Amino acid sequence: MKPETLTITDLGARTGLEAPALRRAIVIRADLGPALEFATTHGTTRSMFPIVGGEARGEGWTARILPGGADFALGLPDGSWAIEARYCIELDDGTPVMITNAGRMVPQPDGSYLGRTRAALEVPEGPHSALGAAVYFGTALAEPGDDFHVYIELWEAPV
Repeated sequence: MKPETLTITDLGARTGLEAPALRRAIVIRADLGPALEFATTHGTTRSMFPIVGGEARGEGWTARILPGGADFALGLPDGSWAIEARYCIELDDGTPVMITNAGRMVPQPDGSYLGRTRAALEVPEGPHSALGAAVYFGTALAEPGDDFHVYIELWEAPV
């Protein structure tokens, strides 16, 4: 059976579900410091990319990325990287937001890396609390020859 024809009705559900709609909700440029990278005793490569700044934009707001976060990456045998980034942004009205974004970055023929992630935002109660209630799918780009920036789009999947 082809994946596009699979539905939960094949497993006994009375109704099927539509594919989720996605809307671009947040764009991010993370500024990176020099990476710490080492071979582990497990035969893998571990990297830590410090997040030293950057900016983010969403509908009706802008933010700066606060220094102190990092992207922790594990080199996989196929040349891709399992990633988990944790960092804080501060919205233009002072609201703090913690972002955790995890997934995979895959090398491309042009030397770039493309990623697919899932993201969670932790937001205090208030005018931006809806950011923390949303479900996000992320796309990421590390351009060839640029070791100091990663570009991310967070796509909201409204329920």
